[in-house]
Amino acid sequence: MDRYRTPTVSLAEAYHVAQRWLTFLGAVPEKITEPADGLIELRSAGLVTRIKYDRTAIAPAAILAMLKATDGEAVRRLLFSVTGFTDGAKSLGESRGFGLFDIDSIGEVHPHTTYARSLVPSEPLEPAFLHSPTPEEEPPPVELNPFGPVEENGAKEWVDCPRCGVTQHHSVEVCVACGADVSAHGRMVSATPPPGSAPAPIAASAKANPLISAPQRQASAVPAAAPGGPRLRCRTCGSQDIELQHGG
Repeated sequence: MDRYRTPTVSLAEAYHVAQRWLTFLGAVPEKITEPADGLIELRSAGLVTRIKYDRTAIAPAAILAMLKATDGEAVRRLLFSVTGFTDGAKSLGESRGFGLFDIDSIGEVHPHTTYARSLVPSEPLEPAFLHSPTPEEEPPPVELNPFGPVEENGAKEWVDCPRCGVTQHHSVEVCVACGADVSAHGRMVSATPPPGSAPAPIAASAKANPLISAPQRQASAVPAAAPGGPRLRCRTCGSQDIELQHGG
């Protein structure tokens, strides 16, 4: 008795290989049945094909069972295995005109009888699982973050005015509070006036900008804090342009 063998592929994979191989030969299956557990039968014009899934090599009993099931029919018989055939099965299949094939792990079909070898096409069919990646070859899953790192985006989206310190979007070119040039070039060449110096005049573009209110233009004239004194900054917008009012 033959020792236990590990099937090269599953029954479903073996069915896929056999059906694909028959279709390539032009014998497209017209009827598919499962006469027993681990056994699939495909019928096409003048041809009966069986796929047997077992844990040992196929013995002569499987060939005799197929002969009995098709007794009296004028058909040719093919038998596919996922564990190979015993020598007795090969001998019986040769004498009865069977086409015996086994399927390897990449889905390639190998003939074992004269009739089986006569069916092998001159132009070989590429094995069904030739390019299937193994678990070791599978690429690692890619985790996509459409929003990107929050820290990096936050640093690029908002900038402080070099004159009054009001925080605003990086796409703004003129400060909405004091009218200073807050473009990328302006931030490079601008510098905060030294403590105690007179506040810079409001730019003409700020005076003509209807989006800048009168209180905002007045706030830009507030002198800078004294050196070493307390500095205030808005927790919401980051502005340092905050006027202290004392109650009367």
